[in-house]
Amino acid sequence: KMPSIDRKPKGKKVEGKTEQMTPRQFGRRIAVCCASIVIALQLYRVWLKRNPPQMVEGLQEAMDGMRSLSGGDTLEQRVACGKRSHDRVPMCSPTFCGRVVQDFFTTREQCQNLIELAEYAMKFGGGSGGATILDFPSGALSKGSQFISLYQLMKQNDDELPAESVSVLKNVTQEVRKAISDYFGVRNIMSTTPRFISRMDEKPAQTMHDEYWHEHVDAEQYPGFEYTALIYLNDQGEDADYTGGQFSFVDPPVAQDASERVTTLAPKCGKLVFFTSGPENVHHVHKVEHGKRYALTIAFTCDKAKELKGEYA
Repeated sequence: KMPSIDRKPKGKKVEGKTEQMTPRQFGRRIAVCCASIVIALQLYRVWLKRNPPQMVEGLQEAMDGMRSLSGGDTLEQRVACGKRSHDRVPMCSPTFCGRVVQDFFTTREQCQNLIELAEYAMKFGGGSGGATILDFPSGALSKGSQFISLYQLMKQNDDELPAESVSVLKNVTQEVRKAISDYFGVRNIMSTTPRFISRMDEKPAQTMHDEYWHEHVDAEQYPGFEYTALIYLNDQGEDADYTGGQFSFVDPPVAQDASERVTTLAPKCGKLVFFTSGPENVHHVHKVEHGKRYALTIAFTCDKAKELKGEYA
């Protein structure tokens, strides 16, 4: 005969003991805890988008304070958005503002292709000051103290840009579009103008267009800019292609008696820098001291009236 067992109601304590949890009950509790953590993380992400962290101290060339993404080759820094004068466009306008630096975005071969493309075109012109600009959509090219039409001149000479290098330019542009769209979580950004390669050297400025070193805001200089991207095509440094020519973000001081916070980056072939184009990202290029500095500028807009169409869209 089986001994009798005192059965206790579920969930009640026995004198001096607590009823042990069954595996099923334990599993349910773990599931509830995990679900709570996931919900909390989602809420934090929503809060973070609406309340982006303020700028930290200047990065200097080591870029201290930037957060690493995807294995360390990409750094990001979010900043409080400046005031916009235009309406937001869903899935195009940024929901947060910031700046991203990514090394090795393009290869050495792609950099060289783009420099060769610029030089092939710039042989028809060349600025008299320290900057020569080639805008691909319009064909505007610096010559002396003004701009000429590269495409008209090439047509007269029965010439055209190297197809392989033009293809590299178009492919790189689409890769930049994807990088910006993925980071800012948008999908409707549109190409805009200008889209240009700049060649800068140590020659003194001859016109206001040569004075590239002044602090500025892209959206003020080029109305319609929403996102700006820069790709450096050669290396800056004492034993490199040129000296000077660094790129700096300039942020307001934290306190009244403090100085501006300056974030300075050393250009290098393949380095991509992209950022929101508003007043939160005041920046400038340092004067080139020796050698030639090459960079590609690509911009995107949310303004349908500013959309670039045609071959370079």
